[in-house]
Amino acid sequence: MSGKSYIKTIRDLSPVLYEHIDQPNRAVYKVHRGEVDAKTKTCYDETTIFNRLLGVELPKTFGHYHPKNTQGVFFPELYAVLEGRAWFLLQKPERSNPKIIEEVVLVEAGKGEKVVIPPGFGHISVNPEKKDIKIANWKAQFDNDYQIYEILHGACYYLLESKNESADIIKNSYYETVPELIKVKPKKFPEELENLEFLTKPEKYLDLLKSENCFKKI
Repeated sequence: MSGKSYIKTIRDLSPVLYEHIDQPNRAVYKVHRGEVDAKTKTCYDETTIFNRLLGVELPKTFGHYHPKNTQGVFFPELYAVLEGRAWFLLQKPERSNPKIIEEVVLVEAGKGEKVVIPPGFGHISVNPEKKDIKIANWKAQFDNDYQIYEILHGACYYLLESKNESADIIKNSYYETVPELIKVKPKKFPEELENLEFLTKPEKYLDLLKSENCFKKI
């Protein structure tokens, strides 16, 4: 891969963590930025989330939302699990109030599986493994919006270490309304989306990009 790389530390994630951690320089995850693909006009990145708890919280990324395109549709995103097993916590807010969440799902994906982030959803990536995991993502050329996650101190739920293979799920009190978390798996990635045009022109694929067409309940 070419392009820049950077590491996110405890200090960088401090606004969104469940509890204070007095190790500000410890690395939480590493991102490699790829170059823009001239054919699809999409960006490709790889992220390694390290295997080390954030206090009692599972290792995670900061979290972000996407802007709208020129047609007024929120950009989607595509992820693939390259190594290990990953969780993706997706939340869809009410448009007039980001403290009110209309839908929230926890997507569980294994190596080789692809996960679509539907338009309008914010998301974080989580490492539930006892080892480092690596994920890839493809998206259109836009800047992620991290502000809401920073203001609200993270996603609408915190995922804490548990004795079983699941997690202790704690509601984030900075949100006003949060529905019950639904655990899902990704459905088979549709052939119609293989050319990645849905990332730059989601208005042409809105039916395929509905959450019920992207995921199935576990």
